[in-house]
Amino acid sequence: MKKSKSWIALFVLSLTLVAVIAGCGTTAGADDIGKTRTANDLEMTVTHVETLNSKNDKMQLAKIDFEITNVGSDEAGVGAGDFVVETKGGKKREVDGMHANNFGDAIAAGKMLRGSGYYEVPAGEQDVTVIYKPVNGKADQKATWTITLPEK
Repeated sequence: MKKSKSWIALFVLSLTLVAVIAGCGTTAGADDIGKTRTANDLEMTVTHVETLNSKNDKMQLAKIDFEITNVGSDEAGVGAGDFVVETKGGKKREVDGMHANNFGDAIAAGKMLRGSGYYEVPAGEQDVTVIYKPVNGKADQKATWTITLPEK
């Protein structure tokens, strides 16, 4: 009888430990903020994400900060319009063109550009994918980041 209680206690403890580890793993592992991706001779990092109010009550504004370094030998142009945000249903949201603070510029070889892109996504949306999809240039080279939008 004593062995039976020990096995039950061990089983319950094991299940609890597995649940705790699985719960922690999904949150921490699902976010690519701070991770660098390379495409088209550009090293790109999503450095920070913020959620802001939108003029539309059914939407929210995702402010995504980028750091981009040109590792190629030629000047390269990049801007917020070269990135899209894909939401749960697979819908791709392009840059909010009405926001005056969207970044974009030519980057000389070996130089870095920092800036923010603003993307309107449905209110309450949290898990999104940021996709580098250049407007001009080599469309075959893409990069993606899975990020979690913070609550407003």
